[in-house]
Amino acid sequence: MGGIERVVTDKANWLADRGHDVTLLTYEQGDHPFSFQLSPNVCYIDLNCRYFTVYKYNFLLRPFVKYRMKRTFRKRLHSLVERSHPDVMALPHNLNEFQNEITSMLPFVPIVYEAHSTSVELLKANVVSRWLKYYRIMKVLKKVNMVITLTHGDALFWRKHFNNVKTIPNPVSMPVDDLVDSKKEAGRILYVGRLNSVKRVDRLIQAFAMIADKYPDWHIDIYGEGEEKAYIEKLIQNCHLAKRVKLFAPSSHIYDEYRNSQFLVLSSDSESFSLVIVEAMACGLPVVSTDCPFGPRDIIEDGKTGLLSRLDSEDLAAKMEWMINHAEQRNEMGQRARETVKRYQAETVMTEWEQAYLSVLQ
Repeated sequence: MGGIERVVTDKANWLADRGHDVTLLTYEQGDHPFSFQLSPNVCYIDLNCRYFTVYKYNFLLRPFVKYRMKRTFRKRLHSLVERSHPDVMALPHNLNEFQNEITSMLPFVPIVYEAHSTSVELLKANVVSRWLKYYRIMKVLKKVNMVITLTHGDALFWRKHFNNVKTIPNPVSMPVDDLVDSKKEAGRILYVGRLNSVKRVDRLIQAFAMIADKYPDWHIDIYGEGEEKAYIEKLIQNCHLAKRVKLFAPSSHIYDEYRNSQFLVLSSDSESFSLVIVEAMACGLPVVSTDCPFGPRDIIEDGKTGLLSRLDSEDLAAKMEWMINHAEQRNEMGQRARETVKRYQAETVMTEWEQAYLSVLQ
């Protein structure tokens, strides 16, 4: 239940309801339920190639099992393409497991690669791993017909390697004018997102620990799951914030949580285009975010619709403290934020995506 899942579902629904013949293709979804509701107008197919099961085999068998799965994937994908003759294939994915199998489709169907992760995150590794990953990705992506980025900062990176690069943001899934105001819970700070190393939830907790004693009526509610959950829980205990910082599972009614909070905080090392920021602002919620590459600065006007901080706990704590102490300005920021994100409403943004796909056919 993340941003990519939200956007992919909304985009498939919008295009299908508009009259396009849309197929959503997964490869290891199996019988697991979808995080978000899919329109009955969208055709859904799962290739049932579960790469994650490779790791249940001993390391001597893994290369053979993985090779067999890739052959199965390629065979099933080719069969599907031959039957359906799609006009364009869009990939909102990092191409990690099946890049050669996907690009083998290029003689038959144009491919659009959607960069939902920033180039910073995509190439984050030690020097050798980064070079190998970079070489592998570039080798594949030089074959695709179009690259779509979510931010202008990321587009600068991709244009070093490709001519056909477009920037289209993520849309707000719910119309801004439909989001009525509600009474906000006093002293509630909100975080929504994955609990992983890139999101740096530890920075958020450390920042709050610096000011928590001064503001005993304030607390943080965190909505998310991830591999760092145990680490985050331990950090909360070590900072003596067990009664002030609570962890919750991802919510399918997250707009209610936005409307019930005073402001949102993002503490990431990198963001492509943070759907969380846009959703919060659509609910009249100002945002405090690290000024990380590349998304937040594209969305937040510093001092007008939110605050941008350096990538350190001290400055993040200072920006959070400013929000706590300036209720009137905080509310004004929220109202300006709500007006700002109207440019990300679905009808406008989805039309851009539709035109991008159609342009590949031309």
